[in-house]
Amino acid sequence: MTGRPGLTVVILTYNSVATIGSCLESLVQQVYQDFEVVVVDDESTDGTLSIVSEYSSSLRLTVTRNGSHVIPRGRNIGIACCQTDLIAFLDSDDSASPDWTRVIVETFRQDAGIGFISGELVPAYRTRVAHAIALNDDAVRRLFGRRGMLFHVGNSAINRKVVQDACFDEDFRFAEDLELWSRLRGLYRWSYVPGMKIHHYSRETFCQYAKQMYRYGHLKQYFAFTSRSYRLLDFVPLALLVGGGITSLVLRSWLFLLLTLPFSFLEALFVVLYQRCPPRVAALTFPAWVVKNLSWSYGIGYGLVALALDGDTRRRLRSKRNGRT
Repeated sequence: MTGRPGLTVVILTYNSVATIGSCLESLVQQVYQDFEVVVVDDESTDGTLSIVSEYSSSLRLTVTRNGSHVIPRGRNIGIACCQTDLIAFLDSDDSASPDWTRVIVETFRQDAGIGFISGELVPAYRTRVAHAIALNDDAVRRLFGRRGMLFHVGNSAINRKVVQDACFDEDFRFAEDLELWSRLRGLYRWSYVPGMKIHHYSRETFCQYAKQMYRYGHLKQYFAFTSRSYRLLDFVPLALLVGGGITSLVLRSWLFLLLTLPFSFLEALFVVLYQRCPPRVAALTFPAWVVKNLSWSYGIGYGLVALALDGDTRRRLRSKRNGRT
């Protein structure tokens, strides 16, 4: 393929030796091939860059460095390296369906007024724990999420002819997709495109999942404060923990501290029935919900306390909020 490509795919990597190969291979297999790839590496210490270099002959590939360990900064670095109007984002631990790039380009061609789009996350997993986590998160995403949960930056694309000032807010280290969607949706048209599919791999251990949920819960409070988009559903696990703790102190019975367990069991039971989980995975949905609820609650609690105590952060976020109105 010669000439200027029609699309650039930005991929962030950090110690992605186990997954970057399948990610890049999915791009090699694309039906539509008029695109280039920008890999933004965050100082990987494993063999990530060696695997990336193996695809330099089969993809139009550029590698640049981040070095900050700040995800939205890496995305902004990728945007700055792009020479095309259409920019798509793919996470290094996911893989794209063969029609992914074609659907992106055709969607923008059919409606030149769309500013940004996002597609479907197909649950994928490599372990039984990851399978249980994937089914839990997929059920939440499909049934209880608002429209914003359909926007996932790891499967998204931007048309810079429309969104000329496209950039991520680097203060939102783990909720940059929610922040971007909230900021741009009132200024530009966007669309959810079901045919734009990636295979989205879940965390493979409960420890990894706990870290992920803590970070999301923490930064979600910064996002909610900025966008004035609090959801009561987000605070149910925290309310059960705090309410159970207070009740335990008053009644002098530690049993109330375990209120999150029956709540998690009901959530797991629903997922098992709704997703028709295979037996060997069904049993893991319960501990997955316990880990999620506890880590999410801790993250939300920490985020609320941090906002209450840090006046500088509140002023900075308030100025962001006022800048949108």
